Order: sequence, then structure tokens, then C-alpha cells
Amino acid sequence: MLFSKIPRIRLLDKETPLTLTKNLGDYLGGQELYFKRDDVMELGMGGNKLRCLEFWLGEAVSQKASTVIVAGLPVSNQCRLTAAACAKLGIKCVIIHNGEKTEVEANRVGNPLLNHILSVETIYCGNVDEYERARFAKDYADNLTKQGEIPYIIGDPVIGALGYVAAALELVSQAERENIDLYDIVISASGGPTSVGLLYGLALFGKSFRVHLISAEYKRDIFDNIMTNIYEGLCKTLDLTPPANPKDISVFYDNYLGEGYAKPTKEAIQASALLAQKEGFFAEVTYNAKALDGMFDLIKSGNICKKRGACFYLTGGTPALFAQGKYFNA
Repeated sequence: MLFSKIPRIRLLDKETPLTLTKNLGDYLGGQELYFKRDDVMELGMGGNKLRCLEFWLGEAVSQKASTVIVAGLPVSNQCRLTAAACAKLGIKCVIIHNGEKTEVEANRVGNPLLNHILSVETIYCGNVDEYERARFAKDYADNLTKQGEIPYIIGDPVIGALGYVAAALELVSQAERENIDLYDIVISASGGPTSVGLLYGLALFGKSFRVHLISAEYKRDIFDNIMTNIYEGLCKTLDLTPPANPKDISVFYDNYLGEGYAKPTKEAIQASALLAQKEGFFAEVTYNAKALDGMFDLIKSGNICKKRGACFYLTGGTPALFAQGKYFNA
């Protein structure tokens, strides 16, 4: 077994749905279009980071960690899901946010509200960048160690990416069982563990798939370095190099990024609304909406194969929508 020697804690009770979106596919000119619904999970309102957490928390438990530390912006899905998973497992969780406590707690909505309901300990380290936040988290962990605790910091990208190697195997298994001929797979590309893990997992099947990585955060040169580091780390961790080179089966797009991370384009907002209006489910606008916009454009331009099935990997983050209402008010 691929993961037999790797610590893992199961957080998903079953596969997430692989849903045919006929209304949307017809609207896009007759595309056979499926959505892999990682927004539909039982724990913590779901989302991609639960798959990563199966391996992050597996490692934490194997190290007998007494405190799990997770860092992110107040809107972070990773923080919310870590807190929820730790609640389920009975492990103490500490969230570290870069931001000001008074600003966030004056208007709790979306993920900050859910974290508050979870009653997870939250520390604010001020309006600093992600690198300073990481240093703060490391110093906090070091202090816990001096006090005799065993802290574990969530976030190693290679360990997290294992969750989406497993997700790729799940997707292929579902498609085979349901006799779905998938070829083009579309996913939002950001910090790397989700998209690169999926790419590695699909590369295990040779050149059977084409993966469209649509950036929600980085330009090509930065993401190429992220992808290379995580991909090589996976090859080493799993002691297995896929038969297909990742660049031979993937295309990266940074032309749907707009003004940058967490700054949705008009087209992305329209894409999110279209999904809801045609199919009755939702995509938040930081990650998934830009990838949706990109996919719609690729279908319309003929860069996604009409003769075979396409799949959009919906990574969740739905609670964030409740803090994104201003984008839909125009």
C-alpha cells in the first residue's frame, strides 16, 4: 500500500461526491462536466485541508503531540478545519493569526465565527506578513517545548500533499466504478499541497489525464519552484517516482489571477454566481471562483476536450462566502 508506512488519522468517513453538472455543461456548449465535491464533508463544514490534516495530524499523533499549532489569516480555512479536527480527536489546538484581535472580533463572520464557536485558543501576532507569522509560531512552539510540552506545527507542504495524492486515487477509482471517461482535471493552484498532491497522484497513471492548474496566488516562476519542491519531496517520502513528468501532463495559468491573492476579478464573481444559479451549490471567491472562471474560458476556447469528461475539483472553503458578500453587491 502506498501509505502503509506513513502515519495517518482518518477524518473522512466516505468518499466525496463526483457530481455531474448537466445544466452547467449544457450552458457551456455540451461539455460533460463533473465536480469533485470536497466541499461536502461531515467534519467542520468540509474543505480540502481535511485531507491534508489526515497526514499532518497523523504525524502529530505519532509524535505524541500535546498541542497542535496552526497559523493563518483570520479567514483561514486551514485554521478552522484544524480546530474542528482537533476537537474531534481531543487534542489541544492553538490558532495563531496575523491580524488585530479587536478588528476580527468586532465582526465575527465566516471562519472566525466558527473558530469562536469551537472555543479554540486564538493568539493574534499583529499585522505582519506570513513569514513573520511563521517565526512567531516557531517561537511559540519553542516556548512550549521548554515547558515540557510536545508541540506540532501544522503546515509541512509535503506531508499535507499526501492528502491529495490519496484524493487522486479516490477520484480515479470513482470514475472507473461509474464508467466516467475523465481527461481534463481543473483545480485552483495556491500554496501547493492540494494541487501538487493531486498532480502527483494523477501522474501515477502515466499520461491518462491533463491537469489544469489555475493560479489563485502566485505567478508562474514562483509556483514552478513550489511545485518542484513538493513533487520531489513526495517522490522521496513515498519512494516512488511517477511514470509521467508533472510538466508533461499539466498546464499552469496565471492569467486569471487579476490583481492578486484574495482579490477576486469581476469574471470570477460572475463564475461563482453562475455555478450557484445553474447547479445550486457554491464556490467561494478567493480560490475556487478564479479557477471556475478559467475553466469556463478554457471550455469556450476549445482547450478542454469536448469528447471526454472534464472535472472541476471544488476544494471547499464555503464558510468564507459569508464574509465575501460585498463582492456580490454590485
